[in-house]
Amino acid sequence: MTVPVTLASFVDISETLFGAGNKRTIIQLRWVVILASSSLLASTNNLPGAPLVYAFALFHILTNASLYFLQQQTIISHRVFSILIILDTLALTFSLIVTGNVGSDLYLCYFLVIIIAAFWQDIRWSLTFALIISLVYGSFLFIAEKYDTELLLRIPFLFIASLFYGYFTQLIGYERSRREKAESEARKDFLTSLANRKAFDEQMTLERERARRFSRPLSLLMVDIDNFKAVNDSLGHEWGDNVLRMVARTIATTIRQTDFAARYGGEEFVVILPETEVDDALRVGDRIRVAVRENPIDTPRGLLLITVSIGASSNRTTTSDRSLDGEADQALYLAKRRGKDRVERFSDIA
Repeated sequence: MTVPVTLASFVDISETLFGAGNKRTIIQLRWVVILASSSLLASTNNLPGAPLVYAFALFHILTNASLYFLQQQTIISHRVFSILIILDTLALTFSLIVTGNVGSDLYLCYFLVIIIAAFWQDIRWSLTFALIISLVYGSFLFIAEKYDTELLLRIPFLFIASLFYGYFTQLIGYERSRREKAESEARKDFLTSLANRKAFDEQMTLERERARRFSRPLSLLMVDIDNFKAVNDSLGHEWGDNVLRMVARTIATTIRQTDFAARYGGEEFVVILPETEVDDALRVGDRIRVAVRENPIDTPRGLLLITVSIGASSNRTTTSDRSLDGEADQALYLAKRRGKDRVERFSDIA
């Protein structure tokens, strides 16, 4: 019997794999790279600029040792990982150059690991490649009958280096996607999945500036669910939430892709209509009104007819002492006063 991998289980696996404890373990494995670099320097006689070389090796060891005195949050950040990758690569390259091993098989394998790591997308590929490169390198040593300890120790070095770079690449991608998701969630209304008030304010500022700069039309719709409090009082908040989701879904499927819909607050929604004159905005508003009315909700007490009142405003008629959303709000109250389930525009207010 197979068990489907759900999104929740994938998230759990990701959190475990890239958790603070694993990040710290991977950082600790870097000491294999550090010790390999230092041992190359220590085992080579008559190094050019020997004092400077040894000072560099000592600096590499001390700076890495100092990481373990940093706060936990600092050491597990992907920025620290980026610095470590650069530092390790430079240190080992420097060691290989000054010891005359720049053309060695270890140098070539090490940078093959770095290059291929950039294309890893899955931890299984990371582990598989680490095993393959270690086995292949070990096979070359076996064929060449080179069994001395120094060469054989390169096999676990390459294995751990492969895992480290593969893990690093995946960590960066994982944390980038998590950050983008968090930023996206921060701009989304959790109940309706539309944009929230914060996202609306940001988008409205951009659209208003764009319309002003290029002298283009810009309209706004303010949508309010009629008698929403009565729905909550009679059927409960669960059904009130269903009404909010239905209206949000109807708005999202009625407007254009270039338009921007958001939940303004409570039972109010807003729709930004770029490149739209007020007469066209009224027609969009009426399509929304009709679509909502034609989608009653089946409740335990029978079909529930939902209607909305809509106010429209445009930058062509905006006065200097009122904002575009403020005028749409005034038009919305006009629609309420005139009987609800209708669309009104700000310029009609006496």
